[in-house]
Amino acid sequence: MTFGSAPPFSLGVEEELFLVDRDTLDVAPIFDQLVPEPDPRLKPELFVCLVETTTPVCRGAMEILEELVSLRAEVDRRASRLGAGILAAGTHPRARGADQPILALPRYERMLDELGDGVCTQLVCGLHVHVAVADGDSALRAFEGVVPWLPVLLALSANSPFAEGEETGLRSTRAERLLFMPTGGPPPLLPDWTAWEEATQGDEARRHWDAWPRPEHGTLEVRVMDQQTDVRRSAGLAAIVQALVATVADRYSEPYERTLYRRRRDDAARRPLDPREVTALGELIEPAARALGCWELAANVLAAPPEAERQLELGPVAALSDAVARSIDFGGL
Repeated sequence: MTFGSAPPFSLGVEEELFLVDRDTLDVAPIFDQLVPEPDPRLKPELFVCLVETTTPVCRGAMEILEELVSLRAEVDRRASRLGAGILAAGTHPRARGADQPILALPRYERMLDELGDGVCTQLVCGLHVHVAVADGDSALRAFEGVVPWLPVLLALSANSPFAEGEETGLRSTRAERLLFMPTGGPPPLLPDWTAWEEATQGDEARRHWDAWPRPEHGTLEVRVMDQQTDVRRSAGLAAIVQALVATVADRYSEPYERTLYRRRRDDAARRPLDPREVTALGELIEPAARALGCWELAANVLAAPPEAERQLELGPVAALSDAVARSIDFGGL
């Protein structure tokens, strides 16, 4: 375990991005050309039309925002030389996973063997936030403390109402599709590290829960959220997660009932945001967010509707054009 190796509550963020043709806005399977040699900042994902960006460890969410802007701009620069660009969203409104090539890496080939045709459902993109914690006990406390708030984070981040050209009836289609993964969705109960070892079975590639401790990184990872189009919202959600972990890491939380969790998660993927839950989350994290200097970024996300609402208002065709444009609209940042 490497808990305590980074400053407490420091952050790292991963964004999963679609690569799209500049003219047609169809997905562009160009990862191998875009990133001929993957490095710690630009990494492969399941499909050749995706790229994952990874920030370095940052002290706070404002620094995360700067890094995310820089990484998106770098991917866009590389893509433009190939006649392509980026789309930051939970799903591509019209792309079909069945039509997309998969990267020839052992972990993805194994996934294909396990899921068969079901692997095509995983043409989705998420926002993953890592928060450093001091030790293993704090990680387990923080994990259980954040579980009741994961459906709220999902609702705040919902940004995938369309798939394969159709309105799905969900605000987060990605959330439903993650349930097809062997370890996707609701996190297991982890009262101790023995339970963690039993749940993970020593296989890092099979852990897709909405949140889980990452002892190899010394962090708690929260991955329930859809990828955001507006880079400020990505940073704002990172600020919320950072403040939430800082708030609950030193508190004992009773194990949250996972059946209730599943019901709330399903509601969060389907229904409009519940303002009462948002208010409660804001009241919980505000003291820590102010102390960490990230309250303004967090408050902006808490005060605005999730991006799925904008997509639904525009419809799938206009939503795609809008999201591609806004993925690199940094507004002078």
